[in-house]
Amino acid sequence: MTTVVPRDSRPVAAGVTASASVVADVDAGRPRIRWNQAWPIVLRPTGNARVHLVHGAGGPLGGDVLSLDARVGEGATLAVRSAGATIVQPGRGQESARWDFGVTVGAGARVDWAPEPTVVTDEADYRTSLRVELAAAARAVVREVVVLGRHGGRGGRYLGRLDVTVDGDPLLAHTTLLDGAEPALRGPGGIAGARAVGTLVVVDAAASVVRDPQAGERPEVRWAWTDLAGPGRALLAVGEPAAVIALLEAAAVRRPISRA
Repeated sequence: MTTVVPRDSRPVAAGVTASASVVADVDAGRPRIRWNQAWPIVLRPTGNARVHLVHGAGGPLGGDVLSLDARVGEGATLAVRSAGATIVQPGRGQESARWDFGVTVGAGARVDWAPEPTVVTDEADYRTSLRVELAAAARAVVREVVVLGRHGGRGGRYLGRLDVTVDGDPLLAHTTLLDGAEPALRGPGGIAGARAVGTLVVVDAAASVVRDPQAGERPEVRWAWTDLAGPGRALLAVGEPAAVIALLEAAAVRRPISRA
């Protein structure tokens, strides 16, 4: 006997759940990186104090639940990059894709977090969180860029949370909500038709601070700085992807993490 399964009742493939971790510390006076990975998360150390994040299967796709835990030991340094843009795509069901990042930075340590942009394609739903916990006298530069859709697309839905604490005290709690299919979020009260949103956070009480204008505008990008209630500033930029990326990169270069 042959059983025919109606098309609408066929099971939907479940997403992937995976966790990875990386630890940067100092061993006998020399920097060291240790890591654990789980497909599709692939980590590639590309120096004594730098690691590249790779998504081995493309995506993430709807239904995927991924996480990365990064720890920087006392006095150590870690730079986190990615091998290419993160392309978030819809899965077979209606579930969102999720990436959770946790970064813990010890006393006197430094982290430079700057993956390539995240592109949220049409119909995709992406939820992400980045938690950065800094000990006293720890330093950080954190850059994030989100792009709605590939060229010519309108983009999917993005909900991102960024939390930064210093010595247990909250320094920044920021949520970004984007939706390429929602006119209110794309309109004048939202991103006004821009495709990219970028955030730069610099936490370093010892670094020399270049006082840029609090806000500015050029044909392809608009931006504003915010002084945080602690040792840091935050820059928010909206506009065309290349212009947003260039603005954040230039601002980060002018604010290098000071060296002990």
